[in-house]
This record gives sequence, structure tokens and C-alpha cells, in this order.
Amino acid sequence: MRLERLLFFVCSLIAVVPPAWSQAQTTGKSYCCTDASGLRICGDPLPAQCYNRAYREISKSGRTTNEVEAPLTAEERVKREQAAKLQREAEARIAERRRRDKVLVDSYASVKDIDERRDTTLNAAQKEIENLRRRERELLKEREDLDAKVVALKGRTAPKQLQEDMAANASELEALRTVIAQKQREADSIRARFEEDRNRYMELTKDQPRN
Repeated sequence: MRLERLLFFVCSLIAVVPPAWSQAQTTGKSYCCTDASGLRICGDPLPAQCYNRAYREISKSGRTTNEVEAPLTAEERVKREQAAKLQREAEARIAERRRRDKVLVDSYASVKDIDERRDTTLNAAQKEIENLRRRERELLKEREDLDAKVVALKGRTAPKQLQEDMAANASELEALRTVIAQKQREADSIRARFEEDRNRYMELTKDQPRN
């Protein structure tokens, strides 16, 4: 019987012990929130109505010493994570821009240097395109000769070698023109990049004397 009473007493103590979050003794602070009906609720410790809601910690003097946000919903967490991701990406772009600006200013002593580097790079690209154009003209002349041979046959079937020569000519001409178009796009990109660098350099060094 004595053992049963002891067990009953222990269980009673466990039942009345409040959860860890409600064990806090009064600290002289007040915890205030707005409940679901819009009423301002204050207490010490934190009132039950303030659980899972935003609340403020208020000192004895009535000054707010801390503000605690309400727990986020799943949707709010997703939105916050997306906003944080966008913020990180924006900061990364700014950092990359600063890095590129430093490289740009360190790479050139003046706008004239940029112009000279642009002209050298473009001249090399244009020379390559001119060589390709020269080969294109050779292939077109070759094609004229092949067509003349076909005309000379007066409707007869072209020999196998002539057919192969015409196919090879057409194939090389098509491939060559693809390369020419690609090289031209690269030259245009070079010109645009140097123009962008030139304008940015002038903006970055506008307060410095230029050569």
C-alpha cells in the first residue's frame, strides 16, 4: 500500500510539471503578441495565445528588447528561400562585375590601348575570313568548270568521277560557308566586346587624365 501511494505521488508530480517552454520563472519582462482575434495579449511567461505567433519582449521600462517572428509556413519558407537565392545571385553578379572592372582597369593604360588591341584582334580575324573567302571563290570557279563539263555532255549521264567531283565540291562549299558565317559572328562578337570594354573603361576612369 505504501509503495502504491509513493507511485501515485510521483505520477501526480509529473502530471502537474509544465512543459519546458513554460517553466521559465518571471523575469521582469513581458511577452506581448496579437492573438487571432486581434487583441493584444501580454504576460510573463509567454502566454499560451502567443505560441506560434510573432511576439515582442518588453522590459520593465516598456521598451521592446526583442522581436520574435512567427514560425514560417511551408509556403513562406519556400518564398524566403527563393528570395535568398535571388539575393545571393545578385550579390554574385555584383562581385563578378567588380572583378571584371578591376581586370579591365589593370589591363589597359588608356583608351588608345583598347583600340589598338581591338584592331589587332579584328585584323587577325578578318585575315582568317579573307582566306576562307579566297577558298570559296576557288570552289565557285571549280563548280563553274564542272557545270561546263556537264553541259558538254549534252544530256548524257555524267561519268562517275564527274559526279563525285561535283558532290565533293558542293559538300566542301557548304561546309566552308558554315565556317565563314561562324567566323563572321566571332568577329562581330569581338567588336562588340571591345566596344563594351571601351565604354566601361571610360566610365571607370572618367575622373582620371586620359592619353
